Amino acid sequence: MKVLGVVVEYNPFHAGHLYHLRNAIDLVKPDFTIAVMSGNFVQRGEPAIVEKFARTEMALRAGVDVVFELPAIYAIQDASGFAKGAIGILNSTNVVDDIVFGSESNDIENIEKIASLVFEEPEEFKNGLKENLKAGLSFPNARRLAISRLIDEKAEEMRYSNNILGIEYVVALKKLRSKITPHTIKRIGSNYNDENITSIPSATAIRKAIFQGKQIEGLPDFSAEILQREFSNGRGPVFFEDFFDLVRQKIILLRREGLENIYGFNEGLSERFFRAACFAKDSKSFLQLVNTKRFTITRIKRRMVYVIFEIEKSFISRSNESGPQYLRLLGFRKQSRGVLRLISDRSSIPLISNLSEFKSAIQNRNVDIALAQEQLNFDLKVSNLYKLHLKSNTNICKDDFRKPIIYEG
Repeated sequence: MKVLGVVVEYNPFHAGHLYHLRNAIDLVKPDFTIAVMSGNFVQRGEPAIVEKFARTEMALRAGVDVVFELPAIYAIQDASGFAKGAIGILNSTNVVDDIVFGSESNDIENIEKIASLVFEEPEEFKNGLKENLKAGLSFPNARRLAISRLIDEKAEEMRYSNNILGIEYVVALKKLRSKITPHTIKRIGSNYNDENITSIPSATAIRKAIFQGKQIEGLPDFSAEILQREFSNGRGPVFFEDFFDLVRQKIILLRREGLENIYGFNEGLSERFFRAACFAKDSKSFLQLVNTKRFTITRIKRRMVYVIFEIEKSFISRSNESGPQYLRLLGFRKQSRGVLRLISDRSSIPLISNLSEFKSAIQNRNVDIALAQEQLNFDLKVSNLYKLHLKSNTNICKDDFRKPIIYEG
């Protein structure tokens, strides 16, 4: 049996995603395809446009066989933390043979070369990184320039979002000594952050069009149908701006001293956040007030999410050190029952298909029970807050327990 793994957000599922999935399947020719998908908040530091079960349905309709949720504590981190969680999930199944990710460069040899430097951290690299950070550069730019000293102009490929994620996937594989083989295919269509609608628009452009009430283009028919159904039933769309008042209130209440206890707040960022909260009238003006060459917009958005949930540094460090503690099943196709049974037998962490059985499932397993419970509690907290911003938000706090696994016959 050959099993392909992919890491996705599908926010929402568009033509570029379909291209990636089909070409990944053509490349590996797997018997089954497993996706690890972000839940109701995603890596950009934003809420998903529609909730995770609707996006799971999109994945299954597109041809994915099994969808697992990436625990929220990883989904809202930078590329390194995101990759640790996603690769940790795929590796823990003990059935995945290959992973295929999209990249701007489509150069797996160079991605592996850069990943080796990041993993091994030679002295020249570490010294260059420190110098660049001291000069006030953002971490991604500081690291890119440090690497460029060692491997010439090819380090410039680290400017691009999907290349950066691909490098971190390979780093995570190396840290786990995983047997999973990485592959890449070239990303097509608009760039990751491109807001303009083209024949193959980015998810950013599609979300912007939805926000502005424009006609949505670039979606497969099934994805468009699911989106329209969710919107019609009051289950979206949800936008970053919906949470700004809450963020601002939390910052004012926590003040600078309280912000210092939250993950990612250092180097004067707490002071900038507090000052911005006092003056900003909306999320756009807040981001403009905080943004510097060191603090990118996406980095600021992620920290705004950390403020909402008051995420402590120790929770992220323990999660990144120990990895995901369970496999949360969101959906599967009928023909994938066999691979699910195999995962249940082989996985190094428990497979959870029913949240009411979570406590019994993690007993007598090689997991950190306290951390597993903390990760799940955070997943539920994130999900409940997300659903509070839906029009159809009755009895939100038990929805994850009541919602059946998405099944595609």
